[in-house]
Amino acid sequence: MKYKSLNEAFVSELSELKTSGSLVKARGSNQLEKVFVNFEISNPTDINVTVESRKFNQRYAIAEWLWYLSANSKVNNISKLASIWKDIQDSYGEVESNYGSYIFSLDKNFSRSQWSWVVNELLVDRDSRRATISINQPYHKEKNAKDYPCTQYIQFFVRDNRLHVGVSMRSNDIIFGLCNDIFTFCLFQQLMLNELNDRGLKLELGSYFHHAGSLHIYERHFKMMDNILNNLKEEYSSEKLLLKQGLTYKKLLSLRSEISSKELTKKEIFSHVDKAKGDLFDV
Repeated sequence: MKYKSLNEAFVSELSELKTSGSLVKARGSNQLEKVFVNFEISNPTDINVTVESRKFNQRYAIAEWLWYLSANSKVNNISKLASIWKDIQDSYGEVESNYGSYIFSLDKNFSRSQWSWVVNELLVDRDSRRATISINQPYHKEKNAKDYPCTQYIQFFVRDNRLHVGVSMRSNDIIFGLCNDIFTFCLFQQLMLNELNDRGLKLELGSYFHHAGSLHIYERHFKMMDNILNNLKEEYSSEKLLLKQGLTYKKLLSLRSEISSKELTKKEIFSHVDKAKGDLFDV
């Protein structure tokens, strides 16, 4: 399926779950599920979910992305905005699902991050099929049983002078996981576009491709699903979120835009998010 926006993808895939999902019981709860789901979003800047019953919090979604930019797995700040992070932390106050810790941290075996490796790979070979970033690792099978990363890998392609990105998820909750994850990955797509254009490639933004091994909705969200599908609108308002041209990962860090590990109050975190939104995005 091909969609114009995250809004459209969310509503359409939710409807598909309702009508053709299978009832399964996994990890102690009932769910509706479809397996091996694939779709495309043609505009990776149209990523604000405005479906009323979903109550998507864009400020939180930006905060989560800024936390990923920090590449710091500590949850002392992000858990003040979403309790799930506190629920799945380990004894060190860390989680496995800070994607930035895999994307931007230096690899133990060589002196650059997966992010910088991908940038270099696409600069050397625009047609490369190797521009991948691995998230889920073999050691996760034995590390933190409460947090087994849902994302398998991210892959970048330059085709017809456009930068496309595809993300493979082993598991995706459509209510919270899908919306926040796609929001995050589309911002990483925009950031990679800036990295490559900053080095002279002059690319355009392509499509975002999503694959979920299991796309599901938990029983506790069935009522929300019914509210959304029973009150569909012909057109949902959209708020495009476009990263400013020229902002690369290093430039973002120089602006101190990421969520630091310094202890912050909830009010301070949101104040930081509001400032970052003004500094980083052309809305």
